[in-house]
Amino acid sequence: MQCDEENAEKSFILALDKKTGKQIWKTDRKIQVTWSTPLVVRGPRRTELVTSGNEWIVSYNPKTGKELWRTKGHGSNAIGTPLAGDGIAFVYAGYPNKKMFAIRLGATGDLTGGSDILWQHDKGTAYVPSSILYGPCVYLVTDKGILTCLDAETGKLIYEGGRVPVPATFTASPVAVDGKILLTSEDGDTFVIKAGPKHEVLATNSVGEPVYASPAISGGMIFIRGEKNLFCF
Repeated sequence: MQCDEENAEKSFILALDKKTGKQIWKTDRKIQVTWSTPLVVRGPRRTELVTSGNEWIVSYNPKTGKELWRTKGHGSNAIGTPLAGDGIAFVYAGYPNKKMFAIRLGATGDLTGGSDILWQHDKGTAYVPSSILYGPCVYLVTDKGILTCLDAETGKLIYEGGRVPVPATFTASPVAVDGKILLTSEDGDTFVIKAGPKHEVLATNSVGEPVYASPAISGGMIFIRGEKNLFCF
């Protein structure tokens, strides 16, 4: 549980036994209020607990709570959940500053300005929705549903400015399945975007009521929680 508070005076992260609720460890953090969910990553060398924050981005040993590495934070409200794949963690924020860092997992110490920061992109991230890593690409999405596609390994820009067909606002995060990116707007419209180097809207589907939660995919089904109903397709 990542529990960061307004003035960074009482912020902490802790681990609890999932069966009993007993505290296993607790580590203090000098980081202001955060809404981001920490991510457990099985990297090439070890398992890490990656956290996003305003002042610092920090990785911990999930068994002990001991800090493994840190790098200077976004200087922004950290809301989106970190991403990880192929030995890289992607940590980002979207307001007031837009930033994404690609960080090599397995490092130690203060990484600020060093070679373990593989690349940085300062455009296209959202205030609320998370970005998504799918295949060789990481897709950034703004609160208005504008997509940016980057090569995950190098940070090379593949495309930017990909738009949905109608004006919309997004709180839900994108999900991916079967070579497609699904973006669900607050109006309840799900836009089906073709994954890959070219932005293409394949379809638009609506549940007819507001949606603020991210869709869930399981067992060949898509679950969408609307304002009044839970839908399964």
